[in-house]
Amino acid sequence: MATLLRPMSLGEILDRTFEIYRKRFLLFVGIAAPPSVVILALQLVDHAWVHTDRLLGPLDRGRGIVWGQIVWFGYFHISTFLAVLFLPAFVRATSNILFGEEATILGALRFAAERWAKYLWIACLKVTAQFLLPEALAAGVAIGSAFVLYKLGIMDSGEFIPILAVILIPLAGLIFLNLWAAAVTSFAIPAAALEGYSGIKAIKRSWLLTRGSRWRIFLAWAATFAGSLAMAAVVVALLQFAWFILHAEGHLRWFNQRVYLQLSYVFYTAIRALIGPIFPIAITLLYYDQRVRKEGYDLEKMMEVAGLVVVAADEAPRNDIESAVAAEGSQEPGLNDTGEGIPSQG
Repeated sequence: MATLLRPMSLGEILDRTFEIYRKRFLLFVGIAAPPSVVILALQLVDHAWVHTDRLLGPLDRGRGIVWGQIVWFGYFHISTFLAVLFLPAFVRATSNILFGEEATILGALRFAAERWAKYLWIACLKVTAQFLLPEALAAGVAIGSAFVLYKLGIMDSGEFIPILAVILIPLAGLIFLNLWAAAVTSFAIPAAALEGYSGIKAIKRSWLLTRGSRWRIFLAWAATFAGSLAMAAVVVALLQFAWFILHAEGHLRWFNQRVYLQLSYVFYTAIRALIGPIFPIAITLLYYDQRVRKEGYDLEKMMEVAGLVVVAADEAPRNDIESAVAAEGSQEPGLNDTGEGIPSQG
């Protein structure tokens, strides 16, 4: 279905997102399947041979919970990195659907694979900006605060509020920086996939395009995150019910903790494949919406459809002197267009 580009509200973007996802469900689930299966394979290998959850040996309940959260945190980073790495396939497929072009699973994956080095570098930059730097800063603040309180003797006093502040203040800062960096860099992959930017230039392009729309990006993420949490809660409830019926009531000893854990991996993989495409579709629509609002991209596409020549940005005059020379040397008026919206370097 070819789409007429125009400025849209967040509600319209979310409606269009679910419309596209519903109509091309198998396409997007097929694109989301490979990274989800990779995570499942890592978890099964870990569970069968590596045993990350027991690397530190026997732990009491409190330390076991902390170590379990650290292991989960590691898997979360790997999953996020893979999601960013496969994002170009979602962007390409969504863009093709918007403009009435052919979109297939193999075509979208092939598009991402052909430029894997560029997308790998951008994924590294995005994950570093969104997670690693905020986490390092939050850890530094927490350690520094704890050290100062220790030197002042407050930590030894056993007072609850200072200790809680050492935990909550860096955590709140980490969450804020994470969400802000995620919004700022959210258009880096679309800019790379659809405009040809790479590396730091893609991050800068995203910084400029997201201005004035970062709150909408956050709300779109929050809506999809809430949906994933709801589905995860349903899966946990179903698995626990199955555990109670088969193991406790039915005395089927084969349905033990090992089987329960492996089934939970499979179900969570299905959730990732089902929920995973929603936010990438929304991000692609938000990206085009920002280009329409900031650059008149809808007019540019109308000119393309009308058969008018669009001047590429890298062929546009670089400064006022070159513009004057070009205007003086031209006998026919030309169209003043920015092509794919790549900003002038002059």
